[in-house]
Amino acid sequence: MATLNDLTAAIEVLLNHPMGINQYQLANQVAPKAYEAYIFGLCLRAVRELNVTPVLRGIQGRPAPFVFRGSPGKIHTMTKNYGYAEFSINGQDFEVHAGVEFKGTSGITHELDVCIMRADGANKCRNPTTRGDPTAASLIGGWECKFYDKRLQKVLGRAFVGLIDDLGTNIRLAGLCSDKTYGPLRDFFRPQRRPYADFELTPLCPKNEDFFVKRIADTLKK
Repeated sequence: MATLNDLTAAIEVLLNHPMGINQYQLANQVAPKAYEAYIFGLCLRAVRELNVTPVLRGIQGRPAPFVFRGSPGKIHTMTKNYGYAEFSINGQDFEVHAGVEFKGTSGITHELDVCIMRADGANKCRNPTTRGDPTAASLIGGWECKFYDKRLQKVLGRAFVGLIDDLGTNIRLAGLCSDKTYGPLRDFFRPQRRPYADFELTPLCPKNEDFFVKRIADTLKK
């Protein structure tokens, strides 16, 4: 079973902060939040697999250190210098975020543990004259991250499918990531057009990491 130390060591490598090691901060130093940061880092690895270099940013400027949110928040929140990443592929600009809230097609606000979104939507929401929650239309990918010391429950699947449904049809890639596995929940996600289920996705399972990263990279290429 992966530990907090395993996750933090992996984040250090995946983040590849330009100022070197020990240059990130978890606003909430617990394993579930470290797991979200780890999945964020795997998204950056997927970008690098395409020979594209993601650039680390902070809401208030240079990320020194890069700060991960301790709880869901607004994309424009400046209580800390919360970090995100920028990258461009095929002439289009994107951002990777952790713990940001979105407005669903129903008008209800949802939080995604990790997401990839269009940069123009993010910039609009950070602009002081137009700021607000990003709309579902700006989303490319979104992931729910569950690092548990107990058995997963089927209710997680139903809740996540409902969330993704409210985020509309523009989202290209969505999934539930967990350090655990549970047969009935895996079966729930098996039908086509449902989000992916990435179970036992930890630094201790390199093959699962590779599969997750490849799926994101293949989607971004399109």
